[in-house]
Order: sequence, then structure tokens, then C-alpha cells
Amino acid sequence: MATSSVHVFIVEDDQLLATALATQVEMLGYRVAGMANTGEDAVRGVLRSKPHVVIMDMRLAGWMSGLDAAKSIRRDLEVPIIFYTAHGGDNALKREVATMGNAQLLQKPAREQTLVAALAGVLRWAPR
Repeated sequence: MATSSVHVFIVEDDQLLATALATQVEMLGYRVAGMANTGEDAVRGVLRSKPHVVIMDMRLAGWMSGLDAAKSIRRDLEVPIIFYTAHGGDNALKREVATMGNAQLLQKPAREQTLVAALAGVLRWAPR
């Protein structure tokens, strides 16, 4: 799948980080399908836009965590999820993400080659 045809949904509650991540994703040749800053908005936005991949912050504004939002999304849509967090060293979190299938954990801030590898990795196993 060509990167220009891949739609990425970004979930990040820090507006500056969200904008920087969206710019980085677009510079890599992907399209931003939408953005949300709460888990609730993420669930609605992802189910509506049906992106090829979701980049999800773990700690969000609102009452849902990124993990809660991802589980809710996955009940209705099998979409790859890249968890984007400053808390990537948390072993319990690593185990939880590992049990989700087609999900990765990425440490903030991610270098370009790390983001490219994560996107390629989850998209390789994405349903077509």
C-alpha cells in the first residue's frame, strides 16, 4: 500500500504535540484522517473515518485513557494502533499492548525512522 493512500488518525491531548505529529506524519507521505484530544472523541472519530492506523497517546483529557479508547475502538473496528507515550518503560503497559495484537508501543518523542518503522510494522499485518 502506497504511503499516500494510508490514512492515519492521531489522538493526542497536547495540541502542540498533536500538530507536530500530524506534520511529521504528512511529511512521511501519509494522510491525516482526523485528530482527537479525548478518548471519547477518538472512538467517535476513528469509527467514523475508518483510518488504516491510529496513533494513540496513552494519557488523554477526559475520563478515558488511550488504552480504554483503543479497546472500545477494537470492539467495532480491527485497526492497527500505535500507542504513543512518554511512559513506554512501564512493564504492565508493555504487556497490555502486547496482548492486543497488531499494536505497538512508541516512546515520545519518536525519531522519524522509529515512526516509519512502527507504521510499516503495523500496516504489514493490517486487514485489507
